[in-house]
This record gives sequence, structure tokens and C-alpha cells, in this order.
Amino acid sequence: MPDMLAIISKAIFEKEAAGLSPGQVLPTDRYRSQSKHLTPLEDGGRLFLVTVRPPDEALWLVAVLEGLSSDDEGWIGRKNRVPITDVTSAISKLRFESGKGIQAAKGALGMSLQTPRVLTLADSELLLGSAGGGPINFTAHQEHSALPCLCKQCLPRSPERAEAQGMRFLRAQVETGGRLLYYWLPEELTTDSRAVAQAVRGALIGRLGS
Repeated sequence: MPDMLAIISKAIFEKEAAGLSPGQVLPTDRYRSQSKHLTPLEDGGRLFLVTVRPPDEALWLVAVLEGLSSDDEGWIGRKNRVPITDVTSAISKLRFESGKGIQAAKGALGMSLQTPRVLTLADSELLLGSAGGGPINFTAHQEHSALPCLCKQCLPRSPERAEAQGMRFLRAQVETGGRLLYYWLPEELTTDSRAVAQAVRGALIGRLGS
């Protein structure tokens, strides 16, 4: 369930976020795009929306959308709660799944981000950290598990995929009430990942309510 990054054009941002500045929240729940590059979001994951601001090509994190589903206009999820944040300092640190990072000539930052990109876990944590944290990793530490631990301390060292007892797994996550739970999804259940995520989220809600 990869997180992805996509850009909002200057014109659309100034229309939808008129008068808003860093520190304020854009209460959007939608990204209007039918780009085929966003297809990985069908398996879950978050959509990080950014925009490039004049006059010095500042990169702003505009919103983070979760619980996404697609419709005729694009993608819709839960209403954003992450404040607009200047993440220009993160440009040189972002690597993306491709490992190539952002390579843009002066004046071309916006153009270089036109194609949505898959974020690494480190990229997502960097952006959320810049914005003031984001959801809390609620995953318990697993000392003797056959699969890598996904707790807050171990997560940065965990891989995207793992194998145990002859089975392959993909790292996945769900979020509710500001709490984030990571878990290993058997690769054979990838086509049912949305139903699995709903079940895991329900269990998390029950645990938080107990």
C-alpha cells in the first residue's frame, strides 16, 4: 500500500486555498486527476499533495488524503487534517521509490513533479515530520516475530516486502482517530487488500474503544 505524491497547480491551489498560508489547514477531501500513475492507490496508501509557490519555487505540502477511493473525477478520501507546510528543505532528501529524488533545473520544479510518484516510507515520514508529526504509530513492538517488527522504533528499518514460512507479505497500514497501525498483508490477499484493511481498521477502532 504505497504512499504517493502529486502536485496541485498554482492556479487550482490559489482558487481552492484562497487566503490560506502555512500553518492553516486546507479542508479538502479530493484530488481531481485521472492519471494512470495513481493506480497504486487502489491498494490503499496516502496521497501527499504539494504545490510550488512563487517567487522562489518554494515547495508546500498542501494536504494528505487517506481512505481513498476513485470516481469519475479522480480520488476522494477523508478530509485533510494536515496543515499547509513549507517543505522546501526536504527537496534534496526525498528519494521516491525510483531512488532518483527530485532533479529539476531552476524554474522547472513544478514541471518535474507533473507525474505522480511513489514515496518511500522515509519520504512519507520526512514530509509528515515537517508538517508536525501526523498520525501516531500505534503498532506494538514484536520481539520474536517471524516477520520484521513494524513498531515506531523498528519501522524505519523494515522492508516493503518480507517472507516467512514460505509465504510472501507486503507492508500495509490503516489509520483512524490519529492512530496508525502497520501490519503484514499476505501477498495472496492483495486483490482483497481493501476488505482486509477495513477489517483491520475495525479491529483497531474496537481496541481504541476498549
